[in-house]
Amino acid sequence: MEGYQTYWDIVWKQFRANRPAYRAVWALAPVVAVAVFAPLICSNEPLVFWDGQKWLFPWIRTLFNPPEPVDFLFNMALLAFPFWLTFSLWQNRRRKARGYSAGRRLWFASLEYSVATILLCGIFSFAALRPANSYATRTFAAEQFESKGAKHGVYVLVPFGPGEQDFLGADNRGPLFRKPAAEWRESNDGFPHLFGTDDSGRDVFTRMVYATRLSITVGIVAVGIYLTIGCILGAAAGYFGGRLDILISRVIEVVLLFPSFFLILTLVALIGPSIYIIMFVIGITGWPTIARMIRGEVLKQRSSDYVSAAQALGFSHVRVIFRHILPNSLAPALVAAPFGIANAITTEASLSLLGFGVRPPAPSWGNILRLGYQNDSLWWLVLVPALAIFLTVTIFNLIGSGLRDAMDPRLRSTR
Repeated sequence: MEGYQTYWDIVWKQFRANRPAYRAVWALAPVVAVAVFAPLICSNEPLVFWDGQKWLFPWIRTLFNPPEPVDFLFNMALLAFPFWLTFSLWQNRRRKARGYSAGRRLWFASLEYSVATILLCGIFSFAALRPANSYATRTFAAEQFESKGAKHGVYVLVPFGPGEQDFLGADNRGPLFRKPAAEWRESNDGFPHLFGTDDSGRDVFTRMVYATRLSITVGIVAVGIYLTIGCILGAAAGYFGGRLDILISRVIEVVLLFPSFFLILTLVALIGPSIYIIMFVIGITGWPTIARMIRGEVLKQRSSDYVSAAQALGFSHVRVIFRHILPNSLAPALVAAPFGIANAITTEASLSLLGFGVRPPAPSWGNILRLGYQNDSLWWLVLVPALAIFLTVTIFNLIGSGLRDAMDPRLRSTR
C-alpha cells in the first residue's frame, strides 16, 4: 500500500534525522570493512608466488588456516563478500521496486551477509573440506630476497603479517621507519612501517588492523550473550509473574552485586588470560539490566488485546511470548546494544592494558597500548591505539543515542 509505514520505517526515518547518529553509521562501515578486509590490507603471505618451478597461492590457503579463531570468522566473511554483494545488489533492486524503505533494505542485506558468513564458517570448519596450509613453515619474503630475482610474488598493500617479528634493528622504531638497504633480509624490509614498530619489531599498523577484528568480536559476542539471556529471563518474568517473577528478580539483584571487571580479573588469575573468558563474563554479568527493561515492557504488553486474542485462540505460552510479545518489547534492548558493545570494547582494552586480556602474540589495541604505557618515549604505541579505541567507542555511543531518540515516542515528531 502506497504511503504505508511500519514501526521500523518510522524509526529509521527518525534515526536518519539525527545527523550525528546517521553519520556514525557511515563511520562504522569503514571500521567493519577494515576488520573484514584485513588480509587484503596487510599480509606477509603473497597472493601469488613463483618459486622457480610453479605458481603457488599461499594467501588463500592462509585464509582457511589462520592462527586465531577470530580471524577464521572474518576470513569467511571476506570470502562471502563478493557472492553476497552480487546477490544483495540484485535483491536490493527488487525490494526497492516493491517499495521497501532504505532501512529495511539495509536490514535484509546485513542479515543475508551474516547468514552467508555463518554458512561458510560451518562448511569450512571441517578440516576435510578446507585446503590445508602446506606452506605454513615457509617465509616467502625471505625466499624471494635470497633468490636474487629467481623467485617473486605479488603482495597486498602492506606486506607485513600481524605476528611477523624483526629484532634486527627494527624494534621500537617510530612511524614511517624504513630499514636501511644494508640490513635487508626479506623482500618486504624496504617497505615503511606506517605506524612504527613495537618491542618485537612487529608492524604496529598491521597489528592495529587485525586488532579491529578482536575488538568487534568481543563487543558483539558479549552483547549477544547477555541480550539473549536478558530477553528470555525478562520475558518469562514479565509474562508469567508470580513466584517465577520473584525468583528471577532476586537472581537479578544477586548478579548485580558482582562487578564484571573484578570478576574477570579473578577468573583470569585462576584460569589464565583468555578472550573467551572476557566475552563469557561480560555476557553473564551484563544481562540483569536488559532483563529488567524487557520485564517492564512485557508487563505492559501482557495486558494488550492482541495478547488476550492469542491466548483465546489457544496459542502456547512460548508462541505468545516469542512470536507476539517479545518483538514488540525489544526496543530497550536494541537501544542498549550499541552502548554495550562500546563498554565491552573498553573493558577488553582495559584488561589487556593491565596484562589480563588477550594472550600475546594475538593483536589487541590494549596490548599495544600496554607497550607504550611501559615506555613513555614510545608515544606512537599510546597515541594510535588510544585514538582507535576512542573513535570506535564514540561511534557506537552515537548510534545508541540515535536509536534511543528514534525509539522514544516522546521524542518522535508527530508530523
